[in-house]
Amino acid sequence: MNDLRPMITKFALDSKPQQVRASKPKVRSGCVTCKLRRVKCDEGRPACAACLKYQGHCGGYKETKTKPSKLPPKHRSLYPKPKQEKSRVLDVILEPNYSTLVFSSQLEKDHFDYWLSFTNTAILFRSDLLTQIIPQLSWNDPAIKHAALAVGAAALGATTREQRLLGRGRFDSDALFHYTKSMNILYSTPMSLERTLTACLLFIIFECFRGNKAAGLNHINHGSRILDQCPPSQGADSSPLLEEVMTSFQYLSLQSWTHGGAHPKETKTRVPWCCRGRKTRYAVDEMPTKFETLEAARRWWNVVRHHVEHHAPLYTGFIVEGSTAPLPEKPPLEYTSPSSQARVRSFVRFTDAWHLAFQPLAVKAETEKEADFKSYYKAISLRIHYLYLWSVIRCAGWTDVEDTKRITPAFMDIISMSRQLLEVHDAENRNGAEATEIFTIEDGPTWPLCTVFLMCTMPGVRHAIVKLFKDFPRRDGLWDTSAFLVIMEWVNTMASTGRITNDQRHVVDCNVVFGESSVTVEKQLWDPVVLDWESRSVCFSY
Repeated sequence: MNDLRPMITKFALDSKPQQVRASKPKVRSGCVTCKLRRVKCDEGRPACAACLKYQGHCGGYKETKTKPSKLPPKHRSLYPKPKQEKSRVLDVILEPNYSTLVFSSQLEKDHFDYWLSFTNTAILFRSDLLTQIIPQLSWNDPAIKHAALAVGAAALGATTREQRLLGRGRFDSDALFHYTKSMNILYSTPMSLERTLTACLLFIIFECFRGNKAAGLNHINHGSRILDQCPPSQGADSSPLLEEVMTSFQYLSLQSWTHGGAHPKETKTRVPWCCRGRKTRYAVDEMPTKFETLEAARRWWNVVRHHVEHHAPLYTGFIVEGSTAPLPEKPPLEYTSPSSQARVRSFVRFTDAWHLAFQPLAVKAETEKEADFKSYYKAISLRIHYLYLWSVIRCAGWTDVEDTKRITPAFMDIISMSRQLLEVHDAENRNGAEATEIFTIEDGPTWPLCTVFLMCTMPGVRHAIVKLFKDFPRRDGLWDTSAFLVIMEWVNTMASTGRITNDQRHVVDCNVVFGESSVTVEKQLWDPVVLDWESRSVCFSY
């Protein structure tokens, strides 16, 4: 990639200009950084805008009324020292509450409270890491606390797509302050592997929320490389926190794979962290024959899906501009051969085994959906993703056009169940506000619907998916329905004019490059005038 940094040219001056004080009143209440730089401070709190704009962080404000504690934060007592006997009654009344123990201001507490609230609305499946472990770690880990505060501040007061993607939320400057502070702590303070990865996970959520695909994908790639350096854990020796973090990154690997993210290399003697088992070479071979909960079914689904994507293998042709990952491999010329198709189809044994273990939970969720509708929608979400991957395997990685036509009923099931899920999620999260954008940090039906559109050439199926994306605009992590929508509408236009034929498959002749607010499609189009193929590159803003 070309270096786009500006070149700086220096000139020698005959005489040094005389410095003149700016015609502004001198203040002594500015931030520490502006005082050191001897520049005017706008005194914005908790961080001044000038520092955030030019160097990404602010040193904060020096406290003059109270003396700092002699103990470092990790060893500071959470409760005040006993006072004299005469003020014992007052001690009970003034005992510090949760906010004064952990946060420096009520605004910080509001941001953290909103992080907790935001997390509950952004996930369908239970996540102990996000809802319980991270809040507990925030008590004595400033890097994790500020990373969580960054997400909370970014989400609080930013409900529309424009506010989130353009950084126009009410507390956007606070979000950037906490984000840079967390990163500075992470770089300057030794931290355990588990806590470093936990902070990295929060950085991913922060960047996804703000629509920074490249930054979010790079954090996923960095976290994956760190995990790949971990020695294999065995039974009781494994860290519960590390197991939770690995589960979260296992899920994120789907987002990474669909955007051309990096995947550790496998050798004969070494299996990457995301694929290796505890007792066998591959984790997928250790899958139980029955799942106790829907959460367990989801964890094992992530294992199955990841194994199929990288070992069948499957290809997408999607990449992100600005990603540090090397360009993903292209499908080999023999990928459409009968032997290659047979190999891809052989991986259906893993999806079949998972579906057999999942079936009792699905039946129970269907039977009890009136009393436990949330479990019902969890089961629907899992079935959508199962049908999507089953369809890709059945069509031999998008290469068998005839088989694609035969499984249209499966595509219709995906669309029908997706509409149910989208309608419920939309009703729960919009609260009557039409402009509010739906954002989740889970799979959602966005990617399965996108792949159905790419596989199925029936106009009715494609138009139904376009309508869903228009009726329910959303972002599921790195997936953005607005980005997919501009591609779909262009494909429909080209297909209606005969420029795209029904036997074309995106995996063979298409590349999609996601930019910061644009998407570029590189595809072979048929020219009906000269009766030949031509390569076209079209860029869309969204």
